[in-house]
Amino acid sequence: MRFFARFKRYFSRQKLLPPPPRETGAAAPWPPAPVAATARNAFQSAVSPEPAWLKYPVTPPKGHIIVFANEKGGVGKSMSAFHTCIALCNAGESVAALDVDLRQLTLHRALWARLESATEYGVKLPGPEQIMLAQQNESELEEKLRMARIRHSFIIIDVGGHDSPIARRAIFMADTIVTPVNDSFIDLDMLGRIDPRSGEFKTLGNFARLVEHLKEPGLAIRPKPLDWVVMQNRSRSLGTKNEIKVREALEKIAPVAGFRLVPGLRERVTYRELFPQGLTLFDLEMLPQLGRMQPQAREEIWAMLRALRLPSEALNRAIE
Repeated sequence: MRFFARFKRYFSRQKLLPPPPRETGAAAPWPPAPVAATARNAFQSAVSPEPAWLKYPVTPPKGHIIVFANEKGGVGKSMSAFHTCIALCNAGESVAALDVDLRQLTLHRALWARLESATEYGVKLPGPEQIMLAQQNESELEEKLRMARIRHSFIIIDVGGHDSPIARRAIFMADTIVTPVNDSFIDLDMLGRIDPRSGEFKTLGNFARLVEHLKEPGLAIRPKPLDWVVMQNRSRSLGTKNEIKVREALEKIAPVAGFRLVPGLRERVTYRELFPQGLTLFDLEMLPQLGRMQPQAREEIWAMLRALRLPSEALNRAIE
C-alpha cells in the first residue's frame, strides 16, 4: 500500500495523473481516467501523422523468380527464357521480364521484336512487362525485383554467360534456377569435372560451387527450398552416342551438385527463324502464313515447361 501511495504522489507532481480527490468519504477511483492530450501533443500529431505503412498491411510479395543462368555462353538461355515467358503470358499469368546482360540484351531484343511483329501483322500478342536497369548494380536490381514481386506472379531473369556481382544477386534471389547445357563435355566443366574416357566424376565445377554456396539455409530465408534445374539443350539428333554420354555424366553430377535434370529444346531451324521476330510456334495459330505448326516441336516446349514444375495452375491446365 505504501508503494502505491508513493507512486500516485510522484506522478501527481509530474502532472501525468490528475490530483487525488478530496476526502469526501468515497473511495478514490483507480485506475484514474485517461488524461486528454495536451496542446503540444495535439500539435505534434497534426504535424507528424502516422505513416501509411503503419496503418495499412503491407502486401506480401507473391512473384516467383525464375533465373536462367550459366556461366558458359551460347547454351540457349535467352531462347529458353523467352519461350517460358511467352507460355506463361499465353496462360494468362502476369509476367515481368528482366535481362541482366546489358551488353547483349538478347531477351529484351526478342521481346521488342515481338511488339514490332504484333504491329506489323495486326495481331494481339500477349507479352510481359519489360523491366530495365539504368545501372547494373545490385541495389537497383533488388529494388526492381521487390516492386515486380508485388505486381506480378512470375519474374523471368536472363543472366549473362559470365560471373558478376549482379548475376550472383539474381541467383541468390531466385526461387527457380534453370541452367541449360549443350551436349559437350567442355560445357559440363562449369557443373562438374568428368573424365571423358573413363566417365569418372572428379569434382564440382565453378558454377555448381557458386549455386551450392548460395543455397545454404543461413544465407537466405525462403518460404520453400530453391529448385535448381539443368536442361540438356540444343541436342541435334535423338539417341546419339555423345548425347547419351553427356546425359550419363549429368546424372552422376546431379546428386552431388543438387539439381534436377530435365529435357530442353532441341536444335531446330524453326526456333532460329521465329526467335528474332519475337515469335513462338504457338503464335502461328494467328499467323499461319509464317509456317506450319510442327506438333513435335510444340510438344517439346510443353515437355520443358511441364518439367519445370512452376506454381501456375493456369499453365498446368494449358499444358494438359
